[in-house]
Amino acid sequence: MDKDSQDVHQELNKLKTKIQEVREQISTMPGISMSPEQQQQQLQSVREQVHTKNKLLQKYRSLCMSNIPKA
Repeated sequence: MDKDSQDVHQELNKLKTKIQEVREQISTMPGISMSPEQQQQQLQSVREQVHTKNKLLQKYRSLCMSNIPKA
């Protein structure tokens, strides 16, 4: 019975250590300090940037294609 108690105690300590490691990882995650509303605003801003950049890429590609001489 004593060995079982030691095993349980040892496993609990491992679990506590793992939980502490996860807490530390969570606290360093980007955006964790922002509210959900701020995260949504940032997400919308990034989506708009991606959309604008995609449009510019398409425009650039079409300009390049029109400058290629036809054989």
